[in-house]
Amino acid sequence: MPLPGESSWLAFRWFLECPACAGALQLNPHPFERAALRWVLIGVAILNGGALLFGVRAPFSLVLLSMALVAFGPLIGRALVVPAGWPRYVPHVSAVHRA
Repeated sequence: MPLPGESSWLAFRWFLECPACAGALQLNPHPFERAALRWVLIGVAILNGGALLFGVRAPFSLVLLSMALVAFGPLIGRALVVPAGWPRYVPHVSAVHRA
């Protein structure tokens, strides 16, 4: 749902609605997830920039492996590092409860 006061056509900040209390929820990433995402994106940018700059050609299997790591790395990291009890969603900072 869009935040209160925003058009549903041009809503820039969407939120999830709690099924129990109809309150707004926001994503609550673990600090490891934030850091890992940042470093993965920086690493991919550096590798792609270096490959483009120096004309490096990679075998297709290496390309597939790197795509798989980028796609499944966050899921594996979340499963191995983030505690099982870490709340995935928390109440939105500017949430208004509609009970």
